[in-house]
Amino acid sequence: MEPVLFQGRLLGIVELHYCSHTPHDLQAGELDLVKAIATQIGAALIQAEAYANLEDLNQQLEALDRTRSNLIAITGHELRTPLSTIQVCLESLANEPDMPLELRQVMLNTALADSERMRKLVQDFLTLSNLESGRVEWHPESLSLQECVDLALSRIRTRVATDPLPQIKTLISPNLPLVKADGDWLVEVIAKLVDNACKFTPPQGQITITANPNSDRMVEVTIADTGRGIEPNRLEIVFDRFYQEEGALRRTAGGTGLGLAICRQIVNGWGGQIWATSNGKNQGSEFHFTIPIIEGSQEQTRTKVSKR
Repeated sequence: MEPVLFQGRLLGIVELHYCSHTPHDLQAGELDLVKAIATQIGAALIQAEAYANLEDLNQQLEALDRTRSNLIAITGHELRTPLSTIQVCLESLANEPDMPLELRQVMLNTALADSERMRKLVQDFLTLSNLESGRVEWHPESLSLQECVDLALSRIRTRVATDPLPQIKTLISPNLPLVKADGDWLVEVIAKLVDNACKFTPPQGQITITANPNSDRMVEVTIADTGRGIEPNRLEIVFDRFYQEEGALRRTAGGTGLGLAICRQIVNGWGGQIWATSNGKNQGSEFHFTIPIIEGSQEQTRTKVSKR
């Protein structure tokens, strides 16, 4: 047997067998040949490994380049539209001092709405960046899931007070155990998932929020809608950054494609899982995520979730 080495690293062993009933001792020349073969095998293995690593690196660089291109395209598109609207509104206000008061108010409201849209876009980019880089400090606490859901729904209804929403039903048992998570981030996940369901569900549709303990000492939360649905082959990639069902620059539902990616990072942060299910187009969809249960939670005091 001859070890296959490269710079002291053991890559394998060359084992030779002499096929004869008569014992045979390898001669010096034969031993040198075996060592030379082992050396060549080692060099070939290192070259193959380097080539495989290079292929992986090239694929990663290509993925980064696609991500960069998507980021530039989406950011440019999402910022250009509200900026153009704000510019038109402000120019009209500046150039038409005799504009009726009612129309002036419309212009101001439009500019404010689009500036808020840009603020949320930038906030989503910063949030995802902090989550992916590990710069977020988690503050887990004992929480009532019902209180978190109520706060998330309150935020959504306040934010879209002028738009009709689908019917939203909450089916959570009052005896549900307390959960352990960062309260602000849990509310953020619920709000983003419900908001996502609202975007793809018509006003006459329905969204249902349920929660049940499972066998892994986790509470599984499900947000189901009767909306557009998701093709089965896209159920995994909907959580990718910048994913948009209708394409990066051709969307009717708005958003940057970062919301579900943010949800995945948050849920992973407290040790849970998140996934989606759907029977396909126009069949509705369900988004599920899990939260750890507090041991002996029935006796513990519930922590109020702060509004931020």
